[in-house]
Amino acid sequence: MNLIKNFIISVFYIFFLCLIQISILNPLFFFLRCYSYIYVLFILVYPYNKNKFVFLFLSFLIGWVIDHCMNSGGVHAFSSTLSAFLRLKVLHFFDGKNFINRNDFSIYELPLIRKMLYIFSLVVIHHFSLLILEILKGTIFNRIVLFRTILSSIFTTILCIIYFFFRKIKH
Repeated sequence: MNLIKNFIISVFYIFFLCLIQISILNPLFFFLRCYSYIYVLFILVYPYNKNKFVFLFLSFLIGWVIDHCMNSGGVHAFSSTLSAFLRLKVLHFFDGKNFINRNDFSIYELPLIRKMLYIFSLVVIHHFSLLILEILKGTIFNRIVLFRTILSSIFTTILCIIYFFFRKIKH
């Protein structure tokens, strides 16, 4: 019963992030000329001790919903699933084996510098794979991928850090 409750809460969280992405952040692109994909926040904050297959499915689902709304052909689904798949490897790189031994680990426990590096690394992985796939899809040939990746990653990382800054830690 608890698994179903957590799944339903995660689905509502996914649709809330997708609503913010589609209605607020996508139109903002036209003014700032850099992307911000706030839905990556789902991948960052999903509990680490939950079922990994459900997490990969939910990450695919959030990417698929964004792809469906933006008519982008699957690039968001691939990038979000890849980021979800590599999340533990990136966390292991920045926090060592400290998180593996604990079932109650939370990203909120990381020191600020490690948290920022972890967020930025995962966002760069997501954005780089997304922008490479967009170029291979043939929609954007005249843009420099690395510049757009870094600029978009910085903007998304700032939004994620603002979220973590205003989030109250529950103990």
